[in-house]
Amino acid sequence: MTTTNAKYLGLVAALAVAIIAPFLLTSDYDREILVLICIFAIAGLSLDIIMGHMGQFSFGHAAVFGVGAYTSAILSLRYGVPVWWGILAAIAVTLLAGFILGYVALRRTREFELAIITFALGAIVLSVAQAWHSLTGGMTGLHRVPAPPFDISAGGLELRSEFAFYWLALAVLIITIYAIHRFTNSRIGRAVRSIRENEDLASSIGVSPTYYYVIAFTVATGLGGLAGALYGHHLGFVNAGMLRLNIMVIMLMIVLVGGSGSLGGPVLGSAIYWLVSEQLRALGEEYRFLIFGGILLASIIFLPRGVFPSLASTASWLFEGTADRPSGWSRFVAQRSWLGLFVLKR
Repeated sequence: MTTTNAKYLGLVAALAVAIIAPFLLTSDYDREILVLICIFAIAGLSLDIIMGHMGQFSFGHAAVFGVGAYTSAILSLRYGVPVWWGILAAIAVTLLAGFILGYVALRRTREFELAIITFALGAIVLSVAQAWHSLTGGMTGLHRVPAPPFDISAGGLELRSEFAFYWLALAVLIITIYAIHRFTNSRIGRAVRSIRENEDLASSIGVSPTYYYVIAFTVATGLGGLAGALYGHHLGFVNAGMLRLNIMVIMLMIVLVGGSGSLGGPVLGSAIYWLVSEQLRALGEEYRFLIFGGILLASIIFLPRGVFPSLASTASWLFEGTADRPSGWSRFVAQRSWLGLFVLKR
């Protein structure tokens, strides 16, 4: 089996699991977990454009997420704008905000400086959301945010059930994965990776770091706004909690545990986070974050590339034998797995 065939087989298997899952999990609570996996996979993929492809770090992605949620909710509730247009407006607002921030910040700042700037802007956005009660609802937030309508013939059916909303979230996730795949393999994506690897060399051959980094940063913020808008319409309310640091920590765990720089990493990371979180729901939030901190630390030590890239590398090595030999914990697992006992190549 070639590496390409193995990738296609893995893609088909993942899609099959995604399609079958809502039929096996029949309760609304379980289906809500599936919806959250899809939404935060989109958020993780958007953050990974900045972390994995640009090689930069942003602490303001929770603010982007929250701004997307607030924009769509405010337009739907306060001004009667149709939900679909509200979601598109959330994408447009976060795209514009990302472009302005990227153009100002990425011209001179990189890495830690960018992280500090985005952290400060996130704190400002949080303060504004809490203080501007007439628009955002202040600490109470906005309630009765409408669900996206799904028109069938002459009638209208709202996506209120978790089963219906899951298909919307899954469809958006699949479109997002495809769009990021096309973006990262385009001329712009290749330019972004060349800048990440060696900015001076890329500049010497005419690749503008500011131009391409601003484009990538703008795309990332637009997708983050999309995830936030879906989250707000799914929950039915929006509050300042969506702008807090805990949302940023969740996104970071999703990207780092799943695997940065890969399309499957944030998706797997989101599934790991929400499934483990479900098992730990009896514990308080502080204990859950403590446990996830331990998971993140173990992942960094034993699987520094993340779970998905390590699994992909091990599978490629086992099935084909031409990929790089896995090292560390992934090789340990491969050597002791039942599959490794039969096909392990020395």
